[in-house]
Amino acid sequence: MTGKVIHAEHRFGQDKGLMLNGVSLDDAIAELSHAYQAPHSEHGEVAEHPLIVRQRRISANTSRLEDKVKSILGEGVTKASKEHADKIITTLAFEIAQSDGYKGKLGEFTSEQARNYLTAAANALGNPTIGNVTEFTKGIINLAAARPGDPLYDANSALAQLVQYAATQRDAESKRINYLQALVGEKWQMPEYGTAMQGAINKTFGIPLAGTATAGEALREINERSQIASRAYAAQTGKTYLKPADHGEHRKVA
Repeated sequence: MTGKVIHAEHRFGQDKGLMLNGVSLDDAIAELSHAYQAPHSEHGEVAEHPLIVRQRRISANTSRLEDKVKSILGEGVTKASKEHADKIITTLAFEIAQSDGYKGKLGEFTSEQARNYLTAAANALGNPTIGNVTEFTKGIINLAAARPGDPLYDANSALAQLVQYAATQRDAESKRINYLQALVGEKWQMPEYGTAMQGAINKTFGIPLAGTATAGEALREINERSQIASRAYAAQTGKTYLKPADHGEHRKVA
């Protein structure tokens, strides 16, 4: 979004009373900063990048959910039957419901409740197939392989997308980030909020935005810069979301 990243006047310091559905603007931006920027290091120590920490947790959640899919299919089974597909869909919807505070058991989870969570997932992912249970079921049955890890498993399929979405929702911080980003998107079009948020993002992330920049462009820029910083951290330390830092380990900046 190079065309949008130019200096813009802001009045961040004057708008600290603005609220985003019960969350102050300052607090929302501070939470996003904590989620996307590594804390300032002391004495040259390299702090682990929060994006990598978060990706590590989501990766663990993904592996757990993929194991559930494999368990439903059974040992060595790659193709899904209708019974398999129904159970996979319900199980993943149940995982999302649990992330939303649902306390009931899987056997008590109704098809109506499942459809509600699938619809929300479809809207969040922009994939209407996930919200259409009939079509989603057919899609899983028609996959060359519904078993994660199989050479024919489609990592871009609706099934894989829902697994990843559920894994992200099961991570409390990621779910909170998604909520804050949604609030930013909702309020951005209101002039007093848009101006204040542009100023806050400029001050906190060092991203001066043009007055015509959208919330989506601003959030993408934050994410892209975080991705670049996390890759730099991985290159400097050798630590990635697959390879955690040792407990208490800190690397010195050369």
